[in-house]
Amino acid sequence: MSTSQADRKTGGSARVSFGTKFGYGIGDIASNIFIVASGFFLLFFLTNTLHIEPAVAGVVLFFPKLWDVIIDPVMGGISDVTHSRWGRRRPFLLFGALPFGLMFFLMFLAPGYESGAARALHTGLMFALGCTVFALINVPYSSMVAEMSDDYNERMSITSFRMINSSIGVLLAGGAAMPLVEAGGGGARGFAFMGAVFGAVIALITLACFWGTAKARSLPAGEKMPPVREQVRVALQNYPFLMLIASYALQSIGIGVLMAGMIYFIKHVMLMPETAMGVIFPILFGTAIVFIPVWVKLGVKLGKIRAYRIGICILAVMLASTFFTGPADLALFYVQIVLLGIGFSSFQLFPFSMLPDTIEYDEMKSGLRREGIFAGAWASGQKMAYSVGPGIMGLALSISGFQGGEVQPESAVMGIRIAFCILPSAALALSLIPFSRYDLTESRFEEIKKIIRSGA
Repeated sequence: MSTSQADRKTGGSARVSFGTKFGYGIGDIASNIFIVASGFFLLFFLTNTLHIEPAVAGVVLFFPKLWDVIIDPVMGGISDVTHSRWGRRRPFLLFGALPFGLMFFLMFLAPGYESGAARALHTGLMFALGCTVFALINVPYSSMVAEMSDDYNERMSITSFRMINSSIGVLLAGGAAMPLVEAGGGGARGFAFMGAVFGAVIALITLACFWGTAKARSLPAGEKMPPVREQVRVALQNYPFLMLIASYALQSIGIGVLMAGMIYFIKHVMLMPETAMGVIFPILFGTAIVFIPVWVKLGVKLGKIRAYRIGICILAVMLASTFFTGPADLALFYVQIVLLGIGFSSFQLFPFSMLPDTIEYDEMKSGLRREGIFAGAWASGQKMAYSVGPGIMGLALSISGFQGGEVQPESAVMGIRIAFCILPSAALALSLIPFSRYDLTESRFEEIKKIIRSGA
């Protein structure tokens, strides 16, 4: 019997060293540079630099995510059965690092076509290829937490390292993107410069994560990859997973709208320059970083479920409150951004620490370890939900009469307010309905582990 198999029987290897947690966590810097830069700025790049009609731009960014619905579960299944000297997940970090960075650069490299449709199609294709490489990296990476420890609260600790670095990645992408565009000369040249800088950072950090997880626990590879239909069936039979992903998908739709709409809200509602993103983001995600350890403590004291519910309520209420904020309320706006950061911090931490717990539920039912399948299904749902955000924002801009210039009609300003403030808040509130049915408390999780170890 291998060490990892023995650990499954005895409950060993629950604790993970600081170095391994740190090495694992830094990988999410790269992932979130990709997520945030594409989520916050790719729509803006299409509408304001390539001069693509907003509704068309939203559609262009939506269809690559349909491909993710297929590739993410497949990638999860592949990583479950991968045999290598580096385990089943880490080789994808090693061999995917350079393509990951390259595709990010190409996404923001403006094509020279005369036709707007050709420019939109080209960027959409580069985005689709970028999403494919992202899946190659991120699905195996996300699968690692469930292997690294089987302790309910230790997983939350591992996830806290990941989400602190996730916030750093968001902070870098959101805070430095537009200043880098300006440093590169603005416009198409500036976006290409930003893409080159962040592309290099993405590749280097992914490689650092590979080396930093050299001592991470890994379970034996499966015998063969189940077909996609079987993977879907497995996911649908896991009730806690279904309730968690349904809740998280609604939240991600709201966050996707927020990501795509924030630069429009800052520029056209608050009447601040685009470079103000470099101030707003450090406040928002600096707060998120600071409060992740606070949420970890609250999660241990109150339980993950209750603490997560509190955080989502804070996020929803604060988003709705920004509807009433205008250029004359700048001090209030900064206070709202801080409170949004507190709520957003919980959104980053808790669902990703709960996802591994649903894998034990599946193991209790099936007797199999299928982390990759669930990580793939999760990533697929997450990306699909995020992809709806730019589409909703693009549609709202078109309906409300958004124009490409600096000054917008009142109808467009109101459209931005509704899309950025009200729609995400409503989605977050609705997410509490399926989440009320999620019941993997710590006590129930420990009962499930006992059943697994007994072989019952």
